Amino acid sequence: MKFIRFGFLICVVFMVSAVVNAQAKWNYDFIVPDDGNFVQAVSAANNRADMSKRFRIFVKPSYYRIKGDGTIISTVENGQKIEFPSPMTVLTAPNTSICGDSWTTTQIENCPQHEGISITSTLFLNGADSTYIQDVELWSNFRNDPNAFANRAVALNEKNCKGNILKQVSLLSMQDTYYTNSGGSTYLEDCRISGTVDFICGGGTVYFNHCDLKLLPRGGKSDVVAAPATEPGRKYGYVFADCYIDGGKEQDGRFHLGRPWQKAPKAVFLNCSMNVVPADEGWTDMHGTVPSLFAEYNSTDGNFGLLDLSKRRTAFTDGEKRLVNVNYSPALSDEEAEDYTVSNVFGDWRPDERANQVRPPVLHASGKTITWEDIPEAGCYAILRDRKIIAFTTRNSYTFYSSYEGACYCVRCANWYGGLGPRSEEVVYPFRK
Repeated sequence: MKFIRFGFLICVVFMVSAVVNAQAKWNYDFIVPDDGNFVQAVSAANNRADMSKRFRIFVKPSYYRIKGDGTIISTVENGQKIEFPSPMTVLTAPNTSICGDSWTTTQIENCPQHEGISITSTLFLNGADSTYIQDVELWSNFRNDPNAFANRAVALNEKNCKGNILKQVSLLSMQDTYYTNSGGSTYLEDCRISGTVDFICGGGTVYFNHCDLKLLPRGGKSDVVAAPATEPGRKYGYVFADCYIDGGKEQDGRFHLGRPWQKAPKAVFLNCSMNVVPADEGWTDMHGTVPSLFAEYNSTDGNFGLLDLSKRRTAFTDGEKRLVNVNYSPALSDEEAEDYTVSNVFGDWRPDERANQVRPPVLHASGKTITWEDIPEAGCYAILRDRKIIAFTTRNSYTFYSSYEGACYCVRCANWYGGLGPRSEEVVYPFRK
């Protein structure tokens, strides 16, 4: 069997060079909380005068519980219409970046009180083309109840967005964690998505490159990873390449990779490692929809042993409750698997290259000043003391006026979108000539 390792190719590109060429230096347009809270940052992006220029938001490390924009919305519960302030923060502007320090240190949470896929999003990207998100966690914490596994609460919702990129982002909820890009296209790399049933659901072409999919407890019931609703005529739906699936022992041998929500669902898993393995049939029914393509290639268990795909499901129940055989094999051939490269899926748009991180500089230190060679690919530099960001600069030097013995300084470079790359080697104060 011919093994195709998409993630390895991405790593090679990263190590060689950043794709984005030299750029003019810039400062972040909005820093949370220095310039206001997260909702105000998104509002500033929505209301800026020039939408053609990228608006870069940096969210400093902290835990942020947000209320949403407060617009009055409604739902129906127990047959009655209920109106309430929206817990969602809605980005409608294109060309916006939301970047943090890391998903473990920059966490943004809302607590919706009414469940529902269209009324709970921590962040809702509505027509916000070319959104870039990096190094944050978005959490929809329904009623602040970690056991609310039966309720729909969305961490990220996308609608009619083209060209979105998520890099090193964590999405956390229970059911319907990530409501994907109906009508659009999104690329995710090195992300983590956690949930219970259908925790990745919706339409669009969505490429998950080297992402962690975490199955959370569901009150003794089995989880389902994906519920695609791919629009008819799309060549690609959900593509999971070099992903890792993990969860509790109660899900081992019980969960399903996906079920067909509506329209013409498509999902493929390529070279994915599964520390907990799905039920033998792999896939399950939903709402009488027959999938257009549910398939795998080179799936392995936690010990990297190839999984037996011979029992994967090949018939689904249609709207008239008839069992319908599909016209594809649930195990992709080598030739079929080769079609699922980033360049084939997205054409001239290469989000894997656009998401590259900028290499760190070599620091030199003397007195109370650190210097480094200018990095043409860097838009600005983050200055860190003891691995915490203390300042940003567009210059290739930084002078501080107070410090303490043993303090460690390093620098991170921002790529064109505003995402920070790896740390440089540290220099320790007092500096030696």
